[in-house]
Amino acid sequence: MKFLVPKIVREWRADFRKGGFKLLLKEKGWKILIAFFIFYLIRDVSLYVIIPYLAVTGFISCPG
Repeated sequence: MKFLVPKIVREWRADFRKGGFKLLLKEKGWKILIAFFIFYLIRDVSLYVIIPYLAVTGFISCPG
């Protein structure tokens, strides 16, 4: 399953294992914080805004 992990994530994981979060921030800088922020922004918007909106408007319905 190693082929499913993007190269950039493998690099970040290796840096984190070498020296922890401090080394990761020193080597990659603000890019890593921005990447995590964007990931969680997209995840939370889809979970807490889009899915409930589609459920309320009737686009998603529970068969019953």
